[in-house]
Amino acid sequence: MIFKKLIITGLLVSFYFNSIAQSPQRIVSLVPSITKQLYALNVENKIIGCTSYCPGKDRKSVTVVASAIKVNIEKTLLLKTDLVLASSLTSPKTLETFKKLGVKTVWFDYPKSFEDLCEQFLDLGKIVGKEDEAKEIINNAKARLLTTRNQIQQEKTLKMFIEIGANPLFGVIGNTFMDDYITFAGGSNIISDLKSGAVSRESILIKNPEVVFVITMGVVGNEEKEVWQSYKSLNATQNNRIFIIDADIASSPTPATFVDVVEKMVELIYDVKM
Repeated sequence: MIFKKLIITGLLVSFYFNSIAQSPQRIVSLVPSITKQLYALNVENKIIGCTSYCPGKDRKSVTVVASAIKVNIEKTLLLKTDLVLASSLTSPKTLETFKKLGVKTVWFDYPKSFEDLCEQFLDLGKIVGKEDEAKEIINNAKARLLTTRNQIQQEKTLKMFIEIGANPLFGVIGNTFMDDYITFAGGSNIISDLKSGAVSRESILIKNPEVVFVITMGVVGNEEKEVWQSYKSLNATQNNRIFIIDADIASSPTPATFVDVVEKMVELIYDVKM
């Protein structure tokens, strides 16, 4: 009986260490949003290379191997990389080069919904050996999202506009994960039917949103808020519902930080405490 237990224990230990060995240990992320997800999965210690826009780029253990688009293939290979995480911004030729040289490469599309974001997060969790952790984070995020939506007592669906670019003016359209911010915050997107987010300020004024969110960084956000407030006939101005949201979190969220953004929007719109 003891001998049998020892055999079973040995097999479990062997399986555990084999699983660790099969998980990538030296990761290069070419996608800032994916880098954030790696941090959320607590595998930042496995990141050895990233872009100049990624969080953690200043860590001594991390080498910057790419800008937003251009990748230094030689520098990436010298790091003895065993996994490259890429997106549509990465050149297909670069990806093909990595594959030919035997470097495992995984390509991620940009999520078009909160559900897509969760699926992407789970896929990443499986790749880096953190599937259970990913599932727990997703389940917690969905539970928080349900609680947040239950805080919205207003029956009327508010017309909303989210600005994500100032010059030229650019807004969030439908079939994007940022459009889900509006949906989960109890609103309807006034430009959900557009194919492109490029809009004129006059077209937004005509649609007259009741809520305006400016998702941008630094002084530009405050300047844009003041511009919208200068239109006194705008419903959002009259209702005092023009707000600024941190672009760093809102533009490249994890499942958990996606819900952080929705919670913040609900707090600001409905004056409730989450």
